[in-house]
Amino acid sequence: MHSLTEGEKCGLEIELKFELSGSDVRALCRAPALKAMMVAPARTKTLRATYFDTPDSLLAARELSLRVRKESRRYVQCLKAMAPSAEGENVTGFARLEWEWPLPGPCLDFSHLRNNADIMALLEGIELSQLGAVYSTDIKRQSRELRTPGGALIQCEIDQGRVLAGTHEAPLEAPVYELELELASGDEGELLATAELIASLVPARLSARTKAQRGQTLAGGQGHEWVKAQMPKLAKGATAEEVLRTSVMSGLKQLMANEDCVLTRCHIEGVHQMRVALRRVRSVITTYKKLLPKGSFEHLSQGLKEAGFALGAARDWDVFLDEVLTNVERGFDKDPALAVMRRYAVGKQEQAYCDVDDLIHSQDYAKLLTQTLVWVASSPWRRGEPNGKGTDALQIPATKVAQHILTKRHAHVLKAGKGLKNLSIEQRHMLRITLKKARYAAEFFAELYSPKKALPYLKALKSLQESLGHLNDLATAERLMGALIADGGDVAALHRAAGMVEGWFMHAQSRREKDLLKGWKAFRAAKTFW
Repeated sequence: MHSLTEGEKCGLEIELKFELSGSDVRALCRAPALKAMMVAPARTKTLRATYFDTPDSLLAARELSLRVRKESRRYVQCLKAMAPSAEGENVTGFARLEWEWPLPGPCLDFSHLRNNADIMALLEGIELSQLGAVYSTDIKRQSRELRTPGGALIQCEIDQGRVLAGTHEAPLEAPVYELELELASGDEGELLATAELIASLVPARLSARTKAQRGQTLAGGQGHEWVKAQMPKLAKGATAEEVLRTSVMSGLKQLMANEDCVLTRCHIEGVHQMRVALRRVRSVITTYKKLLPKGSFEHLSQGLKEAGFALGAARDWDVFLDEVLTNVERGFDKDPALAVMRRYAVGKQEQAYCDVDDLIHSQDYAKLLTQTLVWVASSPWRRGEPNGKGTDALQIPATKVAQHILTKRHAHVLKAGKGLKNLSIEQRHMLRITLKKARYAAEFFAELYSPKKALPYLKALKSLQESLGHLNDLATAERLMGALIADGGDVAALHRAAGMVEGWFMHAQSRREKDLLKGWKAFRAAKTFW
C-alpha cells in the first residue's frame, strides 16, 4: 500500500450491508439476541453528506464514490472503491477500499486525491475540475459495538434517513433503511455468523447497493436497470474451487442487483434476470455435486430451486403479454376478444408480481441470500466426509474438472437431441433442460480457454436453446389461457382469443421448426473448446 499523507486514513473495509424496513429496524433493536452482544449502549448521531461526480457520471461508472460528510462539527472527505475480489482479505466479495481525510469545511480538497498515486490510477482520465455535487444524504445513524461468542468485535450501524437529489423546484428523495456490519477485529467467520443471526431475527436482505448507487439512480431519473450476469475473470491456472466460488458470487450479485428493477416494475427483464441468477447458482452447485461432500449443499440447492419457482409465474405472464399476445395483436388488429384476454392477463400478471414482492421481502429469501454467501465464504467442502471426499477434490486445476464435466454435458445434449425432428413435445422439453445445464457449465469454465475457441460453441448452444424456448412458449401459453378461462369472466371472448393465439403459433411453427433444425445442425458441427 502507498504511504499516507498527513491526516489520511486508508484501509480495507470488510462489511456486509442489508436492506430492511422501518418496522424491521424497531424489531431488531428490541431483539434480546442483539442486546446480549452489545458492548455498550447504542450511540446516535446525524450524518449529512454531499456526493460528487462528473456530469457524465464517470465515478459511478467505475464504482467509485466521493463524498464530503459532516459528522457533528467536523467534515470528512471520503473516497471508496470496490476491492479486488481476489484479494486475500476479501473472502466475502463485498469489501471496499476506503480513504478518508479531515477537512476544514464542506468543500472538496483535490490535493488529497492528487497526492496519492493509487487514487490517481483509479481516477485516470477524469478531470477533477469537472467534479460537482450531484446528490446528498441525510441520515440518522445508530451505532453499536457487538462482541461475538468467538470474541470478534463488529461495528453494527443502522441508518435511517433519505437520499436527496434534483433542484429546489423539482426535489427528489428516496427513503433509506440500512444495516451495516463491519468487522473491526477478529475472524471473518464471526461476521458471517452475525449476519446469519440478523437474518434469523428480521427479514434483513443482503445488499450490494450503496448510498452512492441510490443517489446516482435518483439523480439520473432513469429508474433501476436490469443487470445481466457478469462473467468473472479467471486466471488460466485457476483451481476448481476458484471457479465454484466466483460463479456462485457472480450469480448472487446478479440476483441482488435486479431486485429493485422488479420491485419498482422498471422492466420485465428484471424478473427474468433474477431467475437466471438463481438457476446459475444452483447449476454450478449441481455441476460440482460429485466433488462436494454429501450434506454440504443440498439444503442450499433446494432453497434456490424454491425461490426460482416463486418467480416463475411472473416471468410466464411477462412473456405471454409482452411477446406472445403482442405479436398476435399485430396480426389481428383491434380484435376486441384479444383486448379482453389482455385485460384478464394483466390482472394475473399483477398478482404474480405481488407474490414476487412478498418473496423478496420475506425472511426465507433474506436467509437464502445470507446462506449463499456463508456457503461460499465458509467453504464447507473443505471439511469433507469421513472418507476424505471433498477435502482436496477442488484444489486441482479447473481445466481438469472442466474437461470431464463439459464432455459429459455435451454427450447428454447429443443423446437427448437424437432424432430431433421426430421428438415429442415432452422430449424436446427435456432437451431444452439438458441444453441449459450444458450452457451454464460451459459459461462457468469458458474464461479459462481462448475466446476464439469458446465463443462459437457458446453461441451455438445459445441459439439452439432459444429455438427450443420459442417452441416451449406454446405449451406455456395454452396453460395460461386455460387458467384465464377456468377463472370465468367473458369466457366466449377468451375462447375466441385463445383460438387466435393458437392459430398464430401454428402459422409460425414451420419457420421455427426450420430454425430449430438449422440450430441443431450448427451445434453438432461446433467444435468443443476444452
